[in-house]
Amino acid sequence: MDLEKNFVEFKAITITIVETVKAGEYEKLEETFQQRQLILDDLKKIDYSKEEFKKLYLKYELENLDKALASEIKDKQKDLLKKIEKNKKKKVAMAGYNNISAKAVFLSKEV
Repeated sequence: MDLEKNFVEFKAITITIVETVKAGEYEKLEETFQQRQLILDDLKKIDYSKEEFKKLYLKYELENLDKALASEIKDKQKDLLKKIEKNKKKKVAMAGYNNISAKAVFLSKEV
């Protein structure tokens, strides 16, 4: 278990996750997040100093990748929430139209 090797793999998987989120292929995310978690678990097992960890973290620009991933997820989340809200409005409108037509039929039968 090499520390630098784990950082390289972690970076590659994080890039894959960012691209997957951008593409909207959410069904693939669970597997890639599991791979990422395995690397994090391996990192816990390795004996290293904070300086080594920080040096590699900065070298592979993982902070920027994490920020990009968080930003992309937030953007997609906002988009999905907007779509959900739009669908709710459509559903309410359709229910209203259905009620109007049902009442009209009822009134015409009564007269």
